[in-house]
Amino acid sequence: MKKVSLIFAVLFMAVIASGQNFEQPKVAKDFDGVKVKVGGDFAIQLQSLDHEASVELVELNHNFNLPTANLSLTAKLAPGIQLYMNNYLSSRHHNEAWVEGGYLTIDQLPFLPAANSIMEYLTIKAGVMNPNYGDAHFYRSNNAAVLNNPFVGNWIMDNFTTNPGIEFMYRNKGFLALVGTNNGRMNYGRGNDIGEDLVFNWKLAYDTDINEDLRIRASFSGYHVGEGHSGSYLWDGDRAGARYYNVMQTADAEGDNFRSGRWSPGSGQSEMNSYMANLFVKFHGLEVFGIYENMKGVKRDEDQHYTQTALQAIYRIGSFYVGTRLNKVSDNEDSKVTRTNIGGGWYMTNNVLVKLDYVNQEYEGPAHGAIDGGNFNGLVLEAAISF
Repeated sequence: MKKVSLIFAVLFMAVIASGQNFEQPKVAKDFDGVKVKVGGDFAIQLQSLDHEASVELVELNHNFNLPTANLSLTAKLAPGIQLYMNNYLSSRHHNEAWVEGGYLTIDQLPFLPAANSIMEYLTIKAGVMNPNYGDAHFYRSNNAAVLNNPFVGNWIMDNFTTNPGIEFMYRNKGFLALVGTNNGRMNYGRGNDIGEDLVFNWKLAYDTDINEDLRIRASFSGYHVGEGHSGSYLWDGDRAGARYYNVMQTADAEGDNFRSGRWSPGSGQSEMNSYMANLFVKFHGLEVFGIYENMKGVKRDEDQHYTQTALQAIYRIGSFYVGTRLNKVSDNEDSKVTRTNIGGGWYMTNNVLVKLDYVNQEYEGPAHGAIDGGNFNGLVLEAAISF
């Protein structure tokens, strides 16, 4: 009986200690040949939402959403060198299977021993990937991979794209400095439009354990698109589709607005500067995370100015957690979208999660196309498996 109690106690503490992860740790140096790991993610939601606005909207059915699935491959190619590729097998926006992206992580240069000392602190990533701008993307669901997100929906202004590029990250004693560049576009080659302008991103962060009970992380990031770019992506690059299916969709709309529930500057900026500041505090089982994001840009000769703020609090109790999230986005046209989430979850195992999310989202001004005002609210139950 004592052994059983000890096992449960260890599991209890292990879940509490896991908390939130940000950048991946360095790839292990040990190597005894090429090894490939196959991973999978599966998620399904039972949605019960209602919405209303000044125009007629589609009827929302209270039913199961389309299950989503990912297939990932992780290959260790050499000491400190790893390849990752993710595939969407089923998603809201695409019926067919397709490659979301993939990149090489280099934490050691075995063919260049003279670089061993600097590679103790340096990480190089190159490929098709989401730029490491801000810390908000560490809390988002990526199609069927939802274990990092304590709620069902992503942020209202959801920065995610998969652009070809490269990043250099330096880490030492809790300090992080990152600089990267990419082409700004997911499909920068259609119609022989190779383009000339690069996009740049950077991040400064400090993450430390004050003591065994208190952890603090602060970060500041930037994303910059030079004047004359043919149209950059940052917030509208998630082609898998959003949760909260069909909310605020007008009755006469054609097709499915796969970004329903989100609101952002969209894609296509020919000039843009965006900054995000984040603060993360963990004290015992309590985790608090904040966002301040400010974007100014030009899209089709029109000035854009968007501001996003968010505050999230999660309390973990063994394999359970409860929490709330407040998220608001406003623009320079007097439009505003405000969302409140209240929910919780149960990690049945480290790989199986069930979570319940109550959401209420309010619109002020013409923030959703022709719709002036409105709201949606209700419950969504999500179950997920990741390995």
